[in-house]
Amino acid sequence: MYKIAFFDIDGTLADNELPADMGIYRRIPASAKAALVKLQELGIEPVIATGRSHQVIAPLAAQLGVTSIISSNGAHVVYQGQLLVTHPLGPATLAAVRKRVSATQRPYMLESAAALYVSDLRLFADEKGEQPLLPVTELGQQADLILQVSCRGVTDGKSLDPLPVEVKAEKVAPAVVDIHLAQVSKATGIQEILQKVGISPAEALAFGDEENDLAMFEVVGLPVAMGNACEALKAKAGHVTETVGNHGIWAACVALGLWQEAWTDARDY
Repeated sequence: MYKIAFFDIDGTLADNELPADMGIYRRIPASAKAALVKLQELGIEPVIATGRSHQVIAPLAAQLGVTSIISSNGAHVVYQGQLLVTHPLGPATLAAVRKRVSATQRPYMLESAAALYVSDLRLFADEKGEQPLLPVTELGQQADLILQVSCRGVTDGKSLDPLPVEVKAEKVAPAVVDIHLAQVSKATGIQEILQKVGISPAEALAFGDEENDLAMFEVVGLPVAMGNACEALKAKAGHVTETVGNHGIWAACVALGLWQEAWTDARDY
């Protein structure tokens, strides 16, 4: 019945109860890694759908055997290794957003698909991917390519108002807000992929845990909330599974009838 499955990372594939310095890959249970492989064997394509940048997630996706990525909250979409669409903020909008965020004196990061520019190198060390972090002073002409601004130490996007009308602020973690074009989201990334491959929403699954997953829950046939998900997401879910650490991805696939074997390997990380 299902042909494609979209997965958030933090709090969905990766266990946020584990120390961040372990890295994303090590925080993904073996049961979740095995589930991604098994889905592909069944002809169900896994797609990562994340608020994180492409340059951070691409190496992780390669380790997991996943070639399709919706990154920066839908602002950059790659399908089977090929760029499908990208939605940069544009220099004028970026300048207005930076001015407002700087006024709050909160640390922030500017994301392109290939690089990350940060206001404080020490505070964003955990975001380092294959490419080094760069100071925002080195942005230069790359301003044309910035997809979103990630602001730390913020628990509510409203605290950043007033922002330009063409953007929205989206909470993606307890103290992290991402700012990107208002018309893009994980949901639009999903829709762009479904249209590209000719798959109907009824044939799509989505797994998530946080408020920025609400939009993608609206555009798939069956949204699945993790046991550790926020209450707003659980209320929108067609199925609520176990927590990440309790093999939630694998358990959901069993509950949905994709396979029958329970996860029994005690060495899960």
